[in-house]
Amino acid sequence: MNGYLFCCLKEICNTVRDLLRQKLFEFENTFFSKVIRHALGMMIPFVLVAGVASAIRDLPIPAFQSLLQESLQWLYLILNVVGGGFSAIFSLVLVITLAYCFAMEKNESFEYAMMYVIVSLGAFVSQLDWQDGKLNITGLGTEGCFCAIFVTYLVCMAYAALRKNKYITLQRYTAGVGGICAPAIQALLPMTLIIFTVGIVNCIVCAWFHVEALYEVMDYLMQRLFEIVSAHNSFLLGLIYIVAVQLLWFLGFHGSNVLNPVTQTVAFTDGASFFLKNFSDTFVSMGGSGTAICIWLALILFMRKKRNGKLAGVATIPVLFNMNEILTFGIPIILNPVLFLPFVMTPVVMYMISYIAVWLDIVPAASNQVAWTMPPILSGYVATGSLRGAVLQIICIVIGVGIYLPFLKLNEEIETVRGQHQLSLLVEELKEKENDIEHPMFLLQGNSVGIISRTLLQELKSAIQKRELYMLYQPQIDANGKCVGAEANLRWNHPVYGMIYPPLIIYLAEDGGILPELEDYIVDTVCQAIQKVKSRYHSTFKISVNFTAHSLLGDIESCIHNAMKKYDVRPEELWIEITEQDVLLQVDTVTEKMKRLRAAGHKLLIDDFGMGHTSLLYLNSHTFDIVKLDGSLVRDLLVNETNQTIVRSIVELTDKLGMSVIAEFVETEEQKVVLEKLGCLCYQGHLYSKPVVLESFIAFLNEHNRIPE
Repeated sequence: MNGYLFCCLKEICNTVRDLLRQKLFEFENTFFSKVIRHALGMMIPFVLVAGVASAIRDLPIPAFQSLLQESLQWLYLILNVVGGGFSAIFSLVLVITLAYCFAMEKNESFEYAMMYVIVSLGAFVSQLDWQDGKLNITGLGTEGCFCAIFVTYLVCMAYAALRKNKYITLQRYTAGVGGICAPAIQALLPMTLIIFTVGIVNCIVCAWFHVEALYEVMDYLMQRLFEIVSAHNSFLLGLIYIVAVQLLWFLGFHGSNVLNPVTQTVAFTDGASFFLKNFSDTFVSMGGSGTAICIWLALILFMRKKRNGKLAGVATIPVLFNMNEILTFGIPIILNPVLFLPFVMTPVVMYMISYIAVWLDIVPAASNQVAWTMPPILSGYVATGSLRGAVLQIICIVIGVGIYLPFLKLNEEIETVRGQHQLSLLVEELKEKENDIEHPMFLLQGNSVGIISRTLLQELKSAIQKRELYMLYQPQIDANGKCVGAEANLRWNHPVYGMIYPPLIIYLAEDGGILPELEDYIVDTVCQAIQKVKSRYHSTFKISVNFTAHSLLGDIESCIHNAMKKYDVRPEELWIEITEQDVLLQVDTVTEKMKRLRAAGHKLLIDDFGMGHTSLLYLNSHTFDIVKLDGSLVRDLLVNETNQTIVRSIVELTDKLGMSVIAEFVETEEQKVVLEKLGCLCYQGHLYSKPVVLESFIAFLNEHNRIPE
């Protein structure tokens, strides 16, 4: 009975977890979420440089501070400019990245993307306040993060909607206007309407809350809340402060900066008092807001090889000096529903444990002022003047790691699912355009498809260098059941996304400018494989390798020659396959290159033959030795008599021209029988073997050809 209840409970938990993951994924995959995530990701270098500069400037070492301000004033000036200056324009930069990411996600051209940026900047500045006849730039810094995110997003939505109206965009006046002028003119009226609307809303809101600027509304509300609570209960005041800081960070505010005016002395029930922010910095904000050191440790200790685990490595030094921005923006945590609960709950738990420990006099109060950049453990000792303060920090950190870990794993799962979803969209678009003569320009797109394309390209470069790609070999069988060779198939098992669609690998290499490096790797691997096969199989065989027209336009001959010389491979052992569609790109150039390869002794195969517009043309050119039937002809062979007629005609024609035919995708004995009757006497497909590793191919050769090893 207990076992049954346990199974039911487990099933319910799994169902809830799967439902939660699905809903969170749906949110994470919304347009809003993708824009915010991409924009915050772009901010990482800006945040990192500023954070490192601030950490160096504020190192809590008296001797260093004296040296910095007396003898190294030039360095102190630079650190001030970078650390403080970057923070002073943080929201301004965020507006630019958000607007740009919004436009790119809509796959706008660069010119129109810049209009999104310009309109957003105008609207954002219009809600700032004036003091003594001068613009108050406070809102351009970290205090204005929330306004930067939501004002920019709403402005971009409004601009995108207004652009659909041909009258508002003055399209009849921009017909035939080239360059940047057309987008700029079209943005005139929409920008004017948006700026005035934002300005009016800003005036109304500011008058209602008695503040000078929109970004000050949150400060006003927090001030009123803290004034009410502080008069009644010190513990509750501290709790609200901790929760408020995390909520503000989650929404995009710099929580501690926003609430800096309301940090004050809070009295315990025993009459002891301490500075609230000092207590918070020591026992709650270890590593930064959200008790970021717990996030960092969880990633470093348990998720090192994951995407965010690598990010944690970059964030090590900033987190140790209590700067959480890299993790907050990089994961990201801001507006991430998966990490909302632990981000708020962990600091609350830290606060309650620490409060109780001090209240019970287990740990001394944090009465000694410490710099906010002082690393955890050390800060606990200095603030309390006791090792018990450091021990309390360690206990809190361990508990915090336990709280964060399951949520971080769930977030990683959702990140993986989202990445796989984006990859599937990329593959679907590529499949739709595979038969187009012109390549799709995915790498130039600014949307999610473009982003994952560029990400995969960078990872492909690394995979080639680290030799993480590999080849599988699919045997080819003649009518007598003898294995005559194999086709080499490129594979890439991505650590996150799994097996990558092979044509996508080639596309990325071609358009990313790394095709020569990929070709060198493929040819070297295949020639090395031929050498290994010859050492264990003492009869004739061949391995064919695929090349594209882009390959033949390059110096593929030297690549092949060098690899063959290196591994003592003969031309008749290395066959070359070219798809019919690829040949269409550069007929004359490609054909000339193929003739030279054929003259050198290689057999040339035309792949996917039968469904193209110029199949007969290439047969007439006498360039190829072997024809590989298009897979669609073979798959529907048993149910489509037209396909049988086409295959019979191809076999008869190639036979008269002295060429042979190989049928791919042969999966059943019935298909093989029909192909044999039609005159096709060489087969490749799952009926005999799927693509296998080299060792399995060698074993297959020896087994089917009955030659002992």
